[in-house]
Amino acid sequence: DRIFTVSVLLPDKPGELVNVASVIAEAQGNVIRLDHNQFVSINRNSAAELTITLEAYGPEHKEQILNALREAGYEPNVVASKAMYQ
Repeated sequence: DRIFTVSVLLPDKPGELVNVASVIAEAQGNVIRLDHNQFVSINRNSAAELTITLEAYGPEHKEQILNALREAGYEPNVVASKAMYQ
């Protein structure tokens, strides 16, 4: 569970990417890959999907990162885990 991919929807407005990155950095998560998709919705101004591949110290740290995202108002959805990358 050290490497996992999480998806979050965020308002498509300036500063949201920095906000998510700050939450992850404060939780000591290591971003490996980032994909920002503004075309996830027909209404481009409503939301963007951010897919982030992260490295954590282990399962407890992974949960800490996910909880930090939840506490910041995001709804993280784990879409892949380490097994997908082997």
